[in-house]
Amino acid sequence: METFAVEADVPGGPRAASRARRLVRDELEGRVPEDVLPDLDLLVTELVANGVRHGGAHDGTALHLVLEGRPRALHVEVQNPDHAPGGFGRRPPDLERGGGLGLNIVQRLASRWGVHDGRPATVWFELELL
Repeated sequence: METFAVEADVPGGPRAASRARRLVRDELEGRVPEDVLPDLDLLVTELVANGVRHGGAHDGTALHLVLEGRPRALHVEVQNPDHAPGGFGRRPPDLERGGGLGLNIVQRLASRWGVHDGRPATVWFELELL
């Protein structure tokens, strides 16, 4: 895979995840294997949805998205607009009241993931591309 870097701001609010998915698809189609795109869509959706729900990405704000193609890997970051520190972490899924699934999905699908817990907080993941 070629080395590349793409950065973009994605408007927050209820349509943020669909906007981010469209941006990722537009930028990465033809650059990454086709079979990676469904997992990539789900991972981006989870991080952006968390940014909307927990990171202050409401209407009038934006999430910062970074896509980096590296030899045999794709690195993706979602930076929240909220300047309060994150306090991110996986929690057990709560199937009765909802929630707790997002970072567990990221843990399962991504090759690696983590948090830059600064101001603003950034959540990232990597997918190995063989």
